[in-house]
Amino acid sequence: MDDKNVHLDPSLLEGFDEEEIRELENLYLAVLSLKDVNEVHKFFLDLCSSNEICSFLRRWQILLRVHNNCSYESIIEDLAPRNEEIGVAEVSSDSDFKSVNKRKARTEAKVSSATISRVKNCYKKSDSGYRIALNRLGDKARLDLINPDKYGKL
Repeated sequence: MDDKNVHLDPSLLEGFDEEEIRELENLYLAVLSLKDVNEVHKFFLDLCSSNEICSFLRRWQILLRVHNNCSYESIIEDLAPRNEEIGVAEVSSDSDFKSVNKRKARTEAKVSSATISRVKNCYKKSDSGYRIALNRLGDKARLDLINPDKYGKL
């Protein structure tokens, strides 16, 4: 990795001091060092609470729907809280699934139009991180390919 790819663009760093910038660069390099989705998930399980991961997921879910031209109303309806219990696999230190426990879905909060608006405003920027990720995912970001039974052909 060349030096350009190791340091953050100063224009993105308003509000961070030099030490925080070095530590952010180190954090991002740690994420980039992970080899697959399981390693990334393990890392985020250690780094974040389950509710924080669910907040990230919720914004990603909104983004995918914005990207696929869903209306605010359909996004709010589609991501409405579920009351059913879901199975959650617990992972042991040796990465084998130990058991499945029942718990309430963590995404119980309603999606607000303010959150949809924030995601949509970021999405509109041609150089946003959302755009970069979606462009790299290509068709993998289409809801009809992720869940064809629910979305059919968009």
